[in-house]
Amino acid sequence: MRKTVFVLTGIAFIAALAREPGWPYLRMAFASSACYTEHDKQSYDYYTPELLKKTPRISEHYHFEFGRITGTEAEVFTVKFYGVAETQRIRNYLKSQGYESQTSCDVEAECWESLASDDKVTVGNIHSQKGVFVQIYRPL
Repeated sequence: MRKTVFVLTGIAFIAALAREPGWPYLRMAFASSACYTEHDKQSYDYYTPELLKKTPRISEHYHFEFGRITGTEAEVFTVKFYGVAETQRIRNYLKSQGYESQTSCDVEAECWESLASDDKVTVGNIHSQKGVFVQIYRPL
């Protein structure tokens, strides 16, 4: 009995120590969604794909979103820019990264794909307010 209590206390102590520095990453790994800015360094580094990190900042007002879709086993990464409507710089950037505009799209937006990636990129307008979004749909 004493040995069991001692072992369980030791495990609890080690778990508490290990949890402290790794807790934010563990929490992010199991999160179903997140909304953050580039200044939220941990979230930005953890959730944001390189394509969105390097996407031209077409507005000073923008934020990022992450979502995990359990039914389709996919992740969705989004950056939303506010106060703009022009997307030419984003289109040029996607072309430079090997993405091609698709002739059809399931949503009211532009769809982009690359042979080098399974990611589906969508560029469109935010209808509720003046803005633009760039979204990556990534199947798991």
